[in-house]
Amino acid sequence: MARAKADAGGEKKPSMMSMVRESLQDLGGNPSPLEIQGHIKTKYNREVPTQIISNYKSVIRSKGGAGGTGRRRGRPPGGGGLRVEHFEAIRTLVRQLGADQVKRLVDVVE
Repeated sequence: MARAKADAGGEKKPSMMSMVRESLQDLGGNPSPLEIQGHIKTKYNREVPTQIISNYKSVIRSKGGAGGTGRRRGRPPGGGGLRVEHFEAIRTLVRQLGADQVKRLVDVVE
């Protein structure tokens, strides 16, 4: 639901950003600013310039879309630490190449 702001008469009106966000969700796909403007006019009975709609649409899409979350930097969750599979791979290398050779390989990689 659109976040509401109180106007001078005490009525609560949704912000322009929230109207654009809801219109994107309602219309789906990639509607044009003119389509969004028409949807806002019929649903909220308010005029929002197409330039503002285009700007808000870009901001919403760049932040991860309507209702989505943005990408985070760094290690993926749960995939950053050592796992049993890593130790099994090391054990296999030690059996095949010998401990001294594996140590030399580690020194080369560091």
